[in-house]
Amino acid sequence: MSAFLQCGPFSARDGEGRVLFEDATVALPEGSFVSLEGPSGSGKSTLLRQLVALDPAPAAQRTLEGAKYEDGALCSWRARVTLLPQDAPMLPGTVRENISFPFRQRAGGERTFDEDDAVRLMTEVGLDHLPFDREVRTLSGGERHRLGLVRGLLWDPPVLVGDEPLSGLDPDSAAACFELLLRFARRPGRMLLCALHYRELGAKADRRILLADGCLSDVPSGAQ
Repeated sequence: MSAFLQCGPFSARDGEGRVLFEDATVALPEGSFVSLEGPSGSGKSTLLRQLVALDPAPAAQRTLEGAKYEDGALCSWRARVTLLPQDAPMLPGTVRENISFPFRQRAGGERTFDEDDAVRLMTEVGLDHLPFDREVRTLSGGERHRLGLVRGLLWDPPVLVGDEPLSGLDPDSAAACFELLLRFARRPGRMLLCALHYRELGAKADRRILLADGCLSDVPSGAQ
């Protein structure tokens, strides 16, 4: 059976010319939560950004659900393989403007922003106290992180790629948001690859892969 998501090879060096990884290929199954682990400085963020085509990867080939995405189709790829970044960047404006932003872009096609879904997700992440006309510049760091998560889940692409999206949250909030991500990932036609700040949450993933010493490998079942 072919992989749901398959892309690579990816290679990268750090600012001093040290190889972070070389000829790394990612092949992941549908309906799964996959954690990406590795020591600080191993290149996890770089690999994730190459995977979603935000950093250059000239040799990479990208396939999702059997369809190939050439260099001319990378905007379409990013709409279907979407990054949840660590810093949860917000646009100037209101809560509504930020969580509806993807639907106003060309990649949104005929998809429309669902306010009822937004209310439900904001309640689940503990943001039900925020009015939609609240300016995001007034939000705390934790609120912005949760709002970024809501935006990604509302967009509902086939693949979410998380670069420590829970790192700005307290343990209770992180655990609640993790459960939302887990539910997303295990749906048919969906999957999630995520680097996590909380190791105990990563240990609950359906599959764990390790980036270390320039190579990707599977973490043995039951390993801490």
